[in-house]
Amino acid sequence: MEQKKQELQFTTLLTAHRRQLYAFIYSLLTDHTDAEDVYQRCSMILWDKFDQFDAECEFLPWAMGIAFYEVKNFLRVSSRDRHHFSEQLLNQLFERMQGSSAPNVQLSSLEKCLKSLRQKDLWLVQQVYWERRKCASVAEEMGMKINALYDRVGRIRGQLRDCVQRRVSEVEHA
Repeated sequence: MEQKKQELQFTTLLTAHRRQLYAFIYSLLTDHTDAEDVYQRCSMILWDKFDQFDAECEFLPWAMGIAFYEVKNFLRVSSRDRHHFSEQLLNQLFERMQGSSAPNVQLSSLEKCLKSLRQKDLWLVQQVYWERRKCASVAEEMGMKINALYDRVGRIRGQLRDCVQRRVSEVEHA
């Protein structure tokens, strides 16, 4: 019975923090495939180490600590010829994120701001940033010139930045 209770607790916590944990991993790797691989590996490690988790502490910072080391391990053993963040930069990013609740506020703000976008603009963000499609092919599909697409993406990015800053400011002053 104790095992089932532990499984339920773990599943509940991991499910509740999946997006934030994945976003953290993705922010360090910037490739969805790599981030998904590391997330899956991290989930298994979190389960293996769950008996070491202190229930009086917050789950997300604990999980992010383990994810951080999994990202470092992935980059160390990765044989792909790609640009990755240096270990020093990863350490600096992690230290900043550890001491702040801002990433959680920013992430939830970004999610709300994305939901407020027009459907066409959200599709464009998905194609350019999440799907990592080439802008030229997206512009061709939309029937627009590449420079017009760059301008539109820039306006959307500015709109999202302003929205996130406004929401974060509201939270900080509440």
